Amino acid sequence: MINIYVFSGTGNTLLVANKIAEIFNKNNNSCSVTRMENIKPSDINLNETIGIGWTVAFWNTYPFVRKWIDNLPNGNGTKVFLFDTMGDSSCKMIAHIAEILQSKNYNVVATKGFIMPNNFLLVLNDKKNKQKIEKTFVKVEKYVQDIIENKAVVDKTNIFSKVAFVITSFITTKLWNTKLAKKIMKFKIDKTKCNGCGMCVKLCPLDNIELKTIPEFKNKCIFCLRCVSYCPQKALSNNILLKSYRALTLNDILK
Repeated sequence: MINIYVFSGTGNTLLVANKIAEIFNKNNNSCSVTRMENIKPSDINLNETIGIGWTVAFWNTYPFVRKWIDNLPNGNGTKVFLFDTMGDSSCKMIAHIAEILQSKNYNVVATKGFIMPNNFLLVLNDKKNKQKIEKTFVKVEKYVQDIIENKAVVDKTNIFSKVAFVITSFITTKLWNTKLAKKIMKFKIDKTKCNGCGMCVKLCPLDNIELKTIPEFKNKCIFCLRCVSYCPQKALSNNILLKSYRALTLNDILK
């Protein structure tokens, strides 16, 4: 049995996680996918191989993901493979997560970053996004086959990536939560479009949205963009989001 734990904002990483599970299952390796927000790190099954996937954000990842990984229990040799999705680059961030897990006694057997459609800046049209996903799925297929055949590799850190990881970690764990960052990224609600359906409340992975007359945001937002991308009425936006993107249907992201 293989258990994949994944965090996904607009759906790219969940799409890859589902594809990985599909390939494993076709090769007679039972595999399931669970979202990080639905399980405590202390409750994961360490008696079977696990996969961990996340979204790259600012060449690092979201504070929630880092906290979830930091709170994982001692691995006692549990095999784990890692993957992340990005619009361009992650500065080998996955190699540093691998080192963190190795220090927790996990046996990291594979790491891989996958280029997926941009979900924040330079969002492409649906046709080009579909082509990019199809190309990535070819690489996902090879990644899984390499794991099955014990041919997979683990990324290694270097001096440049170490400096980048320190800087981006500070930004995503410290500056990310400052009042200035929240002011810049604050979401606006178009009252002429919002019908109070409450879908954004269901979508938010951190229970950061409360529905009153219209949705109200608390102070736990990590800017994963899930609420913006999947709002049925397209009623949410902010000062720097040029175009929204969704990798899955609304029903799929809600499952």
